[in-house]
Amino acid sequence: MVTLGEILIELNAVTSGPLRHVNYFEKHVAGSEANYCVAFIRLGNGCTYIGRVGRDEFGYNAIEWLRGKGVNVEHVKLDENPTGLFFIQRNYPVPLHSESIYYRKGSAGSKLSPEDVKEDVVRGADLVHSTGITLAISNSARDAVFKAFSLNERRSFDTNIRLKLWTPEEARSAIMKLLRDYPVKYLITDVDDSRILVGETDPDRASTLLKEYAEVIIMKQGPRGASLYHDGGRYFSPGYSVPVEDVTGAGDALGGTFLSLVTSGFSLEKALDYAIVSSTLNVMIRGDQENLPGLPEIETFLREMDKK
Repeated sequence: MVTLGEILIELNAVTSGPLRHVNYFEKHVAGSEANYCVAFIRLGNGCTYIGRVGRDEFGYNAIEWLRGKGVNVEHVKLDENPTGLFFIQRNYPVPLHSESIYYRKGSAGSKLSPEDVKEDVVRGADLVHSTGITLAISNSARDAVFKAFSLNERRSFDTNIRLKLWTPEEARSAIMKLLRDYPVKYLITDVDDSRILVGETDPDRASTLLKEYAEVIIMKQGPRGASLYHDGGRYFSPGYSVPVEDVTGAGDALGGTFLSLVTSGFSLEKALDYAIVSSTLNVMIRGDQENLPGLPEIETFLREMDKK
């Protein structure tokens, strides 16, 4: 898989509550496409990242971390702008909810451009993946995604609408244009995003409105689980009740695991069942990538759940 996006440094509050009263933070490498990439690799497949980080200590940290996870970072450029940051505020003012506070305007990652998209690399991929976040961070990053999607018909897209980055109208216009121009094999979304895109929060009705743009649709529904729509059929995989530390990155864990497993030949339904486990484990810790499981860990989890 080839992914395009912005690698970020996440500073996650060690304690819950408003950040004005938080004194200690943990540092993690994050960013949606980076999370997808690591999840994809944990299930036995390779991933190449296209993007930019700052020529600074955080940028070096991101490159070294992802390389250590097995990501091909050959096409991650060093940029003179700083690596983007975001802080995580947890359990305030909404319990079991995490809020991202961004410091990324003008960041190195936002300077991603079509010239960064290596045509031979993208054409040779089994799958090319990006998200609505990359469409939102800059016009040049948006153009890079459009270029990459024009080069490979095996495309995956997670809507990942972040309203701190753009308005609902901007999100709907850009994402729907991408899907109209370049329908995807896998569309990963949720009920909040589908309300913005097609004015519908019911998963079944939303998928009906989106099905012309995707062969397979995954509709995430938070702790309830997720629904899969394909070839006129519907499959629902329920979630699990576990202690929640931080929900940031849970959707990326689900999506990256699902894509890797279907690439390896798993059925869509089994891939989604396993992806739900990955998402479940993700919410139990701080950090987006540290708890991403491999196949043995997922199967151990499922065996233990079967005993209960």
